[in-house]
Amino acid sequence: MDPTAEIQVNSLEEAHEEMYRLGWTDGLPAVPPTPKLVQAVIDYLGRDPREIIGLVPPKNRIATIEKVSVNAVMAGCTPELVPSVIAALEGMLDEEFNLNGVQATTNCVAPLTIVSGPIVERLNFNYGDNVFGGGSRSTATVGRALRLILWNLGGGYPGEIDRATLGHPGKYTFCIAEDPKNNPWESIHEEYGFPETQSCSSVFACEAPHHIATGSGYVITPQEIIEVIADSTATAGSSTMNGGGQVLLVLGPMTARTLANNGYDKNRIRLELFELARKPVSLMNSNKFLNPEHPFHWAQIVDPNKSTDLIPVLRKPEDLLIMVAGGWGSGSGFNAVCHGWMQAGGQLQVRAINEPV
Repeated sequence: MDPTAEIQVNSLEEAHEEMYRLGWTDGLPAVPPTPKLVQAVIDYLGRDPREIIGLVPPKNRIATIEKVSVNAVMAGCTPELVPSVIAALEGMLDEEFNLNGVQATTNCVAPLTIVSGPIVERLNFNYGDNVFGGGSRSTATVGRALRLILWNLGGGYPGEIDRATLGHPGKYTFCIAEDPKNNPWESIHEEYGFPETQSCSSVFACEAPHHIATGSGYVITPQEIIEVIADSTATAGSSTMNGGGQVLLVLGPMTARTLANNGYDKNRIRLELFELARKPVSLMNSNKFLNPEHPFHWAQIVDPNKSTDLIPVLRKPEDLLIMVAGGWGSGSGFNAVCHGWMQAGGQLQVRAINEPV
C-alpha cells in the first residue's frame, strides 16, 4: 500500500479502480497522484522530498515530504494547503499525543485539526455556517489528507489496527477553523504562546460534536447559558466523564458575544463549568461495566459509596479547550462539545504552519 509507487494506467477510470485495488483509499475516491501534481507540491514547499517528518503509528511507515505530498494530492489539496497538513501531522506525531493508541483504540475518537491565524481567511478555511460539514475545499481536503496519511502510512485499517467499535464520520475528514472575526478572546494558538499573526494547526483526538442549543440569542442569563452547557458536557457515557481528559467546547459567535458582553473570559467559563459539569455517584454507579480500579476512573477521585457526591467531567479547569466557530443562526445560540479520549491520548498539540517565503 505505497502510494509513492509508480503505476502505469491507460485512463482516469482505470486509475481510480487501481487505487481501490491497491488499497490506497478507505472507500472514498481520490485524486490520482500524478508525478506532475506531486512535484508541484514539492516545488512549492521548497523542501527535500526525502526529508523525514516522522514515523506514523501504528505501522510506523516513514512520513517523508514526498509521501505527505502524495497523500495531500490524493485528498485534493492545492500546494498552498500542504503546510497546514504538515503542521497538524507534526502535532499528531508528538509522543504525548499517543497516535498509536488513538489509531488502535476501540473508542470512537478521531484526530480533529483546528486551523487558526491569518491563513484561515487567506485560504478560505470554513469557520462559519456548517463548520463541521462540507462546503470548503480547504477544511475538507486538509482533514482528508491527514486521514489518508493515517491510512496509508499509519495503517489505520478497520478491523485490523483500527478497532473502533463505532467510529464516526470524522474518520473521513475532520478539520475546522477558528473564527478570526467574532472571537472576543484569544485564539487557541495564542493561549499556547504563539503570536496572533502566526498561523497554526492544532490537533485534538475527540468524539463527534454534540450540539448544544443555549438560547443565548433570547432573554436568558449568562449563568443559564453556562448551566445548559454544563449539563450537556457532563454526559454519563462519555470517555471524559468516566476517565477525565480534555473536552473541546466550540462556542458559536452568538453565545461567545453574549458571554463576553457579560464579563466572561475563557478562564471564567472554565472555572464555572468545572464546578457545574458534574454527575452524582448514584447515576454513574449504573455503569457497572467500567473498572473502578482503572487509574483514570472517577472512583479514584470521588468515593463511590457516597451516592450524593458529584463527579466532575473535568479533572481540572484547564482541561476545557475553548474556541469560537460556527454560524450566527437563530436565537437558539448553537454550540458544540467534543469529548476527548480520557487521559489516554489525543491531548491538544499546537504547531506553527511554516509557509514558504
